[in-house]
Amino acid sequence: MTAKFRVMYSPIILLFVVPVLISLLLLIVPKSLAKPLVITTALLLSAVSVFLFINAEGVYYFGVPAYVNDIVAAADIILLVFFGWIAVKRRSWIVGLMSLLQLGGLLYLLNSMPAHHSLQFMVDKLSLFMFLLINIISGIIAVYSLRYIDEEYCSSFRKKYFLSTIFWFIAVMNGVVSSDNLEYFFLFFELTTLASFLLIGFRKDEVSIKNSLTALWMNQIGGLAILAAIFFIHHNGYGEATFSNLLANAKAETVLLPLSLLSIAALIKGAQMPFSKWLLGAMVAPTPVSALLHSSTMVKIAPFIILRLSPALKDTPVANIIIALTGFVFIAAAIGALSQDNFKRILAHSTIALLALMIMMAAVGTPVTITASLILVLFHGISKSMLFLNAGILEKVFHLKQSSDMDKLGESGPFTALVITIGFMSLLLPPFGAFIGKWMSIESLGALATDKKILGALIMVAVAGGGAVLSLLYFKVMGLLIARTGTHDKIRFEKTGPFYAVTTYLLLGLLLATVISLPLLLNQYFAPVVASLSGRQLAITTEGWNMFLGTIKLPLAPMLIAFLLLPVSIIAAMFVRFKNVDRAKEYMCGEKVNYSFSSFYFSTDRATPYFAIAGILFFLALIIVALI
Repeated sequence: MTAKFRVMYSPIILLFVVPVLISLLLLIVPKSLAKPLVITTALLLSAVSVFLFINAEGVYYFGVPAYVNDIVAAADIILLVFFGWIAVKRRSWIVGLMSLLQLGGLLYLLNSMPAHHSLQFMVDKLSLFMFLLINIISGIIAVYSLRYIDEEYCSSFRKKYFLSTIFWFIAVMNGVVSSDNLEYFFLFFELTTLASFLLIGFRKDEVSIKNSLTALWMNQIGGLAILAAIFFIHHNGYGEATFSNLLANAKAETVLLPLSLLSIAALIKGAQMPFSKWLLGAMVAPTPVSALLHSSTMVKIAPFIILRLSPALKDTPVANIIIALTGFVFIAAAIGALSQDNFKRILAHSTIALLALMIMMAAVGTPVTITASLILVLFHGISKSMLFLNAGILEKVFHLKQSSDMDKLGESGPFTALVITIGFMSLLLPPFGAFIGKWMSIESLGALATDKKILGALIMVAVAGGGAVLSLLYFKVMGLLIARTGTHDKIRFEKTGPFYAVTTYLLLGLLLATVISLPLLLNQYFAPVVASLSGRQLAITTEGWNMFLGTIKLPLAPMLIAFLLLPVSIIAAMFVRFKNVDRAKEYMCGEKVNYSFSSFYFSTDRATPYFAIAGILFFLALIIVALI
């Protein structure tokens, strides 16, 4: 072990050990010690992940003693038995069936697989990037949870249990993005499934339990797909079931089947249709859970898996099917978001749509599309976590859940309205990374349309249409947020408490820092990640006020002007008081009708069967075209 390796080894181990220890400590320490413990740990994990991202070079392989392999196998069995016990307790036949299938498959593999190799973990540029996102964003969410969980109606132990689960979840996620051995990956994958089950069902009411069981059995299908992939890797003689061996045999035709199975696991974790129900059901959980699942952790397993497999997936029929499916999901989820009034469900549907775009770009597999996927992963994580945390503030401080009720938030909570507006703008407008990622996506799809004319054209239509629908959605909500139709002449900024305020400031600071430093991030840090995945260096050059990413031109001057004008225009709009409107003077056929912003919401209730039929036909057409 070289000196450089030893320097990197210790902080990497900290990302596994520290969250687990803190998770256990939070269960036994007095409540008064929970706050300093959570804050200190969040700072430590963030600092370690930043240090690794800046200083680590190359690829680091880690092995474990032989007895750890036996512990992992035992943990797999215990976990699946626990899932079976949940099925019996909750009388869920589908959870029981999935548990039996998984347990049977696992026991067969343990009996037939050869001895483990010595290297189970791999930390490369992609892992370091995911470490950064997981630990910083999740740490901020944990600090936010200190205030949020205090306002939940539950025992003191349950509150500490909630915080404990968050840190255990962080440790598991760090394991997911650093596992090379697929058996280890399966364990961490299913532990995230367990965590989502526990967190979604935290409130223990009927709806929470029902939705947590849905999340459990749907994600179990993904675990079953991973076990099947391990089986076929061994059956075809590729050696150990690792991502490394799978990519090393990427040219073999038989490798397409395990690639397909792992991609299915990714699509399920990313809540892509028809598996989106589990993520939408997670909205019943406490808001920090929604932020964890939707921003930086759970769902980001999906683009991570596709990015990890992108060298093998590129230009294969599997990739074409993924591109076709996610193209349909992008526009369908965007329409679904437009049909919602509940604020958290709006965010959930838009998350599914943007995840589809991330996965699509990863599946295309060119340096430009991989860069676009990474940019979307980063900025979506920051923006969505900020939006979800402020959704919790709306719920706890202002007692608001519906976006149609937020038209006076500019008076009662101007700072919260401002932050949410900035969050939506960061997903929509330049110079934020989400805009740049979408721009790069459309540009790269133009090249796809040249090579695969019909598929590329259809996907461009889907992406452009979905982007337009999301833009309409964001502007609609922002219009409500900045409207002032009340009678108050003065704006008084609300007091939300230190933990709510600090976490909001931190996320705003992260958003600002990433925007300002985006050229540096692209050159110094994103380019090596792209090179490690695609095998080619992304050409990034700057000429005057223009930046070129490959052949894509990014004019920096208009983006800089937009960046300077955005806060001025938002603040100015919020301080303008519009004429107060009497909303009860409209008549329809002689009958008095109350005016409501909700009347502008597109309702899909009656149209749902027709959307479903059209969607199925459209998707089948895309599949046929993708395979041609």
